[in-house]
Amino acid sequence: MSRPGTLLRIEFIKARKRPALWLTLGVFVFFTVVTVLPSLMRAMQGGGPGPPFALPWIWRGVLQPPINMGPFFLGAAMILLFAPEFGWKTARQNVIDGLAKEHLFFGKLITFALLVAAFFVVPIVTGVAASIISPEPTGTFARGPELNHMFGYAVVLCLWGSVGFLLAATIRASGGALGIMFLYFLVENMVTSIVPAWNPALERYLNFLPTQLFDTLTRIEFYYPDALALANEQRAAMGQRLLEFPEYWAVVSAVLAYVALFMGVSFVTMRKRDL
Repeated sequence: MSRPGTLLRIEFIKARKRPALWLTLGVFVFFTVVTVLPSLMRAMQGGGPGPPFALPWIWRGVLQPPINMGPFFLGAAMILLFAPEFGWKTARQNVIDGLAKEHLFFGKLITFALLVAAFFVVPIVTGVAASIISPEPTGTFARGPELNHMFGYAVVLCLWGSVGFLLAATIRASGGALGIMFLYFLVENMVTSIVPAWNPALERYLNFLPTQLFDTLTRIEFYYPDALALANEQRAAMGQRLLEFPEYWAVVSAVLAYVALFMGVSFVTMRKRDL
C-alpha cells in the first residue's frame, strides 16, 4: 500500500472509534437540515415573499446557518480527533511502529481535508435535495454571488479547522484546546470592540484579525448586493454607519494566509517537540 494509503487507513481506524467525531458531525447534519425545513414547508404551502425556494436563490438561506456554526463544529472535531492522541500515546506508538513525525502530521492533514470536505458537502447536498423537493421552479445551480458564498464557506471551514489543528498540536489536551479556542474568539471580539474607541485608525488593521475576517465572510451582505443595499438603507434610516467591506479576494487571501501560517506552525511544533 502506498504511504498516503497507509496514512489514510490509519486515520480511518482511529476516527471510526471516536464517538465524539460522529456525534459532532451528526449534530451538525441535524442542525443544517432543521434550519432548512421551515423554508421548505412554506414553499410547499405556496411560498411567500422574496425569491423562490429553489436553485440558485436557495443558497442564501441554506448556506447562512452552516457558515456561522459549521466552522466551530469543524474546529472542535479536529481537536477531539487529534489532541487525545498525545495523552493516549497513540501518536508516540505510531512513531515507534515506524512512522516519522512528518508522516503523523500528513496523516492529520488528510483528516483535516476530509473533515473540511464532509462539512462542506452537508449543506450542498441539503440545498440540492431541498430544491428537488420544493415545488418552486428551479433555475441554474449557482451564479457568481452564490459561488462566492460557497467558496467563502469552504475558506472559513479551513480557517477554524486549522485553528483546531494548531491548538491540538500545541496544547495536546482536548479540554484545554477547546477552551482556548472559544476564549480567543471572545477576547478578540472584546479587543476589536474597545480599541477603535480610543484609536479609530487601528480599526482597519483589526478587521484583518482571524475572527473579524470570519465575521466578514459570514455576513450575507458581503456576498449579495441587494442584501447590502437593504441593510444600508435601514442603517441610514436609523442614523447608523453604513456597512463597508474589503474586497472579496483580499479577505479570502488573508484567511488563506492564516491557514498556511497555522498549519506551518503545527508542522514545526510536531517536528520539534517530543511525543
